[in-house]
Amino acid sequence: MSAANPNVPSGPVLSRRRFLVAAGVLTAGAGALAACGGGDTGGSGGGAVKKNGTLTFGVTSISDYLNPLSTTSSRVHWITESVVEPLYTYDASLRSVPLLADGEPEISADGLTWTIKLKKGVTFHNGDPLTAADVAATFGFVTDPKSTSDWTTYFVGYVKKVTATDDHTVKIKLTTPFGVLRSHLTNLPIVHRDFVTKTDTTMGTGPFTMGAVKQGQQVALARFDGYHGAKPALTGITFQAVPDSATRMVNLREDKIQIMTDVPPESIGLLKKAADVRVHEVAAPKDLVTYFVANKKPFDDVRVRQALAYAMDRKGVRDIVYGGSADIAQGPIGPVAEGHDPSLKLYGEGPDVAKAKALLAQAGLSSLDFTLMVTSDPVLKNVGQVLAQGWKQAGINCTLETLDISPWVKKWATGEYQMAMTGFDGGFGGGKTAFTLLGALSSRNPLNFGYKNPEVDELLGKAWATTDAAERAAICKQINALVARDAISIPPVYPKLIVAQRTEISALDDTQLSVSRINVAPVRAA
Repeated sequence: MSAANPNVPSGPVLSRRRFLVAAGVLTAGAGALAACGGGDTGGSGGGAVKKNGTLTFGVTSISDYLNPLSTTSSRVHWITESVVEPLYTYDASLRSVPLLADGEPEISADGLTWTIKLKKGVTFHNGDPLTAADVAATFGFVTDPKSTSDWTTYFVGYVKKVTATDDHTVKIKLTTPFGVLRSHLTNLPIVHRDFVTKTDTTMGTGPFTMGAVKQGQQVALARFDGYHGAKPALTGITFQAVPDSATRMVNLREDKIQIMTDVPPESIGLLKKAADVRVHEVAAPKDLVTYFVANKKPFDDVRVRQALAYAMDRKGVRDIVYGGSADIAQGPIGPVAEGHDPSLKLYGEGPDVAKAKALLAQAGLSSLDFTLMVTSDPVLKNVGQVLAQGWKQAGINCTLETLDISPWVKKWATGEYQMAMTGFDGGFGGGKTAFTLLGALSSRNPLNFGYKNPEVDELLGKAWATTDAAERAAICKQINALVARDAISIPPVYPKLIVAQRTEISALDDTQLSVSRINVAPVRAA
């Protein structure tokens, strides 16, 4: 599940209400619930893959929303990524290369106009040609506050207007230089203009088309024989909702499904013992994100936040909750994102009780009582419980407030919490960038509750403006260190993406998995 992405430019300040409407937060839940899916589903899968046949995914849930322009959740994008395509894509080294675009964008000297040519001869699944009007319609939807799209906050305040100057030329006008736009163009799917507002289906130019949909239970895709690129070996893909992880494991072992997503960390060892199963444990943009209300006591004092950071039982979270399938965290930027710094070692793996107590004493406190708001996901609850036990050793008493995602998002967006934590699946929106992780740290961001660091503000502006990925990574590395020292964003660990598959099919690409992509177009029976 991904919360709304809190990013605004360093230019004019948006009102909180306007931003929350743009982010879809005040309508609560359409985007949030789209990511989580629903329905009472069963679970046996579709049977063994045949040569040039069909492949079955076992997923935890299938959303009633199948429009990839509405959400950046993997729950939707793992289904639709073979159906819709972006202007640019990742190559084998995760460099951004043209896909629907015909070459690199032409960027004006002032950085405010991007002109992109489209490939000719590309068709949608109904036979209509891809045109610039489809690209403009896609941008019109994701930049419209009324759409309540997750994507809106990737563009709000930056993209002024997107127009089709001819059938194969798109012009993007910006309010300020926005070099990170290239990453967004590598992730934003381009949808047929007649489908941008549909919720229960989509249409694109990808190697597979949408087939039969059993709402909340199953989605079938069929090979598109008119695809403009390399034709997939498979004739179809089925996504089957199997909520219970144990049932998914049985289905995988029995070859009723060939790929299992959301593998529980405690099941990795058992699956690895199976000769006919391959387990992928991949560092990916699958983050734990923490927030503080830093303009109210007690967390207006950096020493109090630092006391929590020093008393955090990171090792306990890694070993107990994730079964070792996670990396110890320091700042918000994990191993895959631009700006990650493996040399940063501010906080220990286990609680530093003496340091935490000393910091509380400096803040005039002998103990601390506060509430941590987490989502109702079982993993998040377990993380909260382990952290609470570690903090208790330092005289810090934590009460867990567990909420379903919709009320969690509402309280988070309006600042009705002391400390909050959620899981964030940022790969489909942010790719390798730290855009989704760092946005709320800007003092200009409507979802920033009291954290002000002028140096961070200046660096954020530079990071999003530059078109040089190496420069942006270096800047984000500086930001990561600053906010880690300020203890304003203190995830305990960086979780890994865990996917299992049958060995009878060709191996999934770990490099693509590291940006949350399960690229099935090249998959074939081994």
